[in-house]
Amino acid sequence: MTATTRTAPAANSATTSPGTSAATSALASAGTPLTTSLATPVTDSGGTRPVGPEQDLLDLGYRRCRALTRRHATTYYWGTQLLRPDQRRDVYAVYALCRLADDIVDEPARPGGPLPEVSDPAERLAAFSREFAGAVEAGSSPDPVLNAVVHTVRRRGIPMECFQRFFAAMTLDLTRTEWATWEDLRDSYMEGSAAVIGEMMLPVLEPLTPAAKEPARALGLAFQLTNFIRDVGDDLDRGRVYLPQDELRRCGADPWLRQVTPAWREFLAIQIDRNRQLYVEASRGVQMLPPASARCVGTALRMYSAILERIEHADYDVFAARRRVPGPQKAIIAAAALTSSARPRRTDSTRPEGQASTLDGVRTKVAEKVPLRVRRQPGLRESEPTWRDASPARIQRALRAAQGNDPGGWYVVGASRDLTRRASLVRTVNGTEVTLWRTASGQMKAGPGSCPHLGARMDGCATLDDRVVCRWHGLALPSPQDRRWLPYPALDDGVLLWVQLPTAGELPSPEPHLPVRPRLDRSISAVIATPGTCEPQDVIANRLDPWHGGWLHPYAFSHLRVDEHASTPDLLALDVTFRLGRTWGVPVRAEFTCPDARTIVMHIVDGEGAGSVVETHATPLGLDSLGRHRTMVVEATIAHSDRPGFQAARGMTPLVRSLMRRSAEQLWVDDLDYAERRYALRRLATLGARAPAANRRRAAMP
Repeated sequence: MTATTRTAPAANSATTSPGTSAATSALASAGTPLTTSLATPVTDSGGTRPVGPEQDLLDLGYRRCRALTRRHATTYYWGTQLLRPDQRRDVYAVYALCRLADDIVDEPARPGGPLPEVSDPAERLAAFSREFAGAVEAGSSPDPVLNAVVHTVRRRGIPMECFQRFFAAMTLDLTRTEWATWEDLRDSYMEGSAAVIGEMMLPVLEPLTPAAKEPARALGLAFQLTNFIRDVGDDLDRGRVYLPQDELRRCGADPWLRQVTPAWREFLAIQIDRNRQLYVEASRGVQMLPPASARCVGTALRMYSAILERIEHADYDVFAARRRVPGPQKAIIAAAALTSSARPRRTDSTRPEGQASTLDGVRTKVAEKVPLRVRRQPGLRESEPTWRDASPARIQRALRAAQGNDPGGWYVVGASRDLTRRASLVRTVNGTEVTLWRTASGQMKAGPGSCPHLGARMDGCATLDDRVVCRWHGLALPSPQDRRWLPYPALDDGVLLWVQLPTAGELPSPEPHLPVRPRLDRSISAVIATPGTCEPQDVIANRLDPWHGGWLHPYAFSHLRVDEHASTPDLLALDVTFRLGRTWGVPVRAEFTCPDARTIVMHIVDGEGAGSVVETHATPLGLDSLGRHRTMVVEATIAHSDRPGFQAARGMTPLVRSLMRRSAEQLWVDDLDYAERRYALRRLATLGARAPAANRRRAAMP
C-alpha cells in the first residue's frame, strides 16, 4: 500500500520529498520511549518564540513540510489553502510526520538516511518514533522537518497518546497483509492510521465544541477508506489487500484477478456506500468549526468524496489507473466551499428566548436582499491618517515573506481570451521571447519566440494540427529535424495563460500555484494588462500596503480597517467599503495572500460578492534602453455572487466585463504611480551608492 492509502490525509505519490532524507536523519539517535502525557502547549509570545538561527531552522522546516504536502497530498493541500497561514503550516507539519513514518513502512528495502546498516524497517520505525518523542520532550530537533513537527505538537498541545496509536498502527502494517472483516480493519488498523489523524488535526482546526471529535474521527476513516478503494491495484503490487475478506467472499469477488466483474462491481458498490455514510457522519462536524476551518474541512470532504464518483464513472475499474479529481474540478469545489455558508449560526444570548425584535427581523431581511449601505464618503477632515499603520518595515517584512514563496518558474503571459486558434502570439518574459499558440483541439502550447532557421519572430503565424508554422519559410515547429527549438511547459487555466521558463533560484514545479476561484461558469471574469517601469516586487509591495486605499483611491474605497487580530505575516485581513457614489457603499471582508513571489490575491470572504477573487500577477519583461526594469501587471478579476440578479447580469457579460476592465485600469493608473515611484527611489539610492565608489576608483588612478 502506498503512503496515499495508509494515513489520512491522503497523498498522491510515493516519491521521496526533499525533506524526507533530512527528517529520517533523526534515526541516528534513539531517544526516550513514547510518553502518554499531553504535549505541553507552547505559545509564540514572550520568550518562547524562536529567534535568529532557531527561527531560520524552524522556517526551513515548515517550508519543507509544505513542499512535502503539496507534492504528495494535492487534494488535501487544496483544502488547506482555506485555512489561516499558521493553521496551514501546522497541518503540513502533522502530515509530514505521518508521511515520513509511512515511507519507512512502504520502502522496506531502502534504509534511507545516514544509517544504511539499519536495514530492518521495524527497527527504523521504532527508532524514528523514539527520536520524535525525545524531540518533543526536549522541545526541538536539529532536523528542520522534525523540528517543525515538534513546534506544532507542543504549540497546539496535540496529545502524545495520539502518536502512540499512530506508530502502533504503522508497526502493525509491517506484518499484516489482509483483514478478516470491516470491524477488524477499522478497529485494529484504521483506528491508529486514520481516525487518530482526525484527533491530531482538531487542535489545529480550533473546534467550537468537544463534540467535534467524533466527526473528525469519521472524516479520517472516510479519507482512508477512499484511499483503500482507489488504490486497490497499488496495494496488490505490495502484496496487501485493505478490504474486508468476508465481504469479498460473500460477493464472490477476487481483487487478485484485477478484473471488473459483476461480483467486483457489487462488492465495490458496498464499500462506496459505506464510505459515503462515513462522509455523512463527518459532515456533521463542519458546523462545529470556525469559518475558515469549516471551509477547509468542507472542501477536503467534497474533493475526496468526488473520487468515489470518478470510480463509479469508470465502472468500478480501480486496476487500470488511479482515479483522480482533475485540477479544474478541485478549484470549483474549493470555490464552492469558500462561497457556502460555513459559518456556524450565532444566537443573541442577551435577549430572552422568543422576544426577537420585529424591527431586527426586517433589518435582517433587507440586509440579505440589498447589499448597499449608507456609507458617506468622509471628507479630508474626517479621514483618519493611515501612515502610522503603513509602517515601511512592516510592509517590507510582508514582502520578504511573499518573496520566499517559490513560483516554480511559472509566469502569467496574458488572458486566455487573447489566444485564438487563428494565429500565434509572442510575449516577452524577462528578456526572453515566447511563442504561444493553440492546437487544433484548442490546447495552449508555448515555445521559443524565434524560428531556429533564420530567426523570424513567430507572432502572427498560422497553426497546423499541433504545430505552429513560421511565416518566412513554412517551417512547422516543433520539428523532429531541428532539436534546437523545444516547447516550454504551458497552461491555460481558463482565465489566464501561463508559461514555465528556467529561472535562477526557482525549483520547477509541475503547475503554477493557482488560487481558489469561484465557478467560472457562474462568474464574470475580466483581465487587464498594464506595463510599468518597476520590478515585480514593487507591484506586490503596492498590494501589501492596503492602508493607501482610502487615500490614493477615495473614489473607490473608504472605511478601510485592517484586522490586526486576524492578520498574520502571510495574510492581511481587512474590512473595506467599495464606493458607489458619495453616499452609498458595499461593505465587504477581504483577505490578501501571496501564493508566490510574483502574485498577490484578494479574496472576498464575507459580504456582497463573497467568493470573488482579484489576482494580481507581475511578470518581468526585461530592461528598457535606459537599463530600467519593466514589468507587466496582469490582473484578473473574477466576480461572483449568489444573488439571482447576478446570474441575470451574466447575460450582459461583454458590457459588464468592459466596465470591470475600465475600473481596474483606473485603479492601476494610481497604483503604477506608487510602484514606479518605489522603484525609482530604490534605483536612485543604488546609483547614489555606486557613485562614491566610482569616484574613489578615479581618484586612485595615477
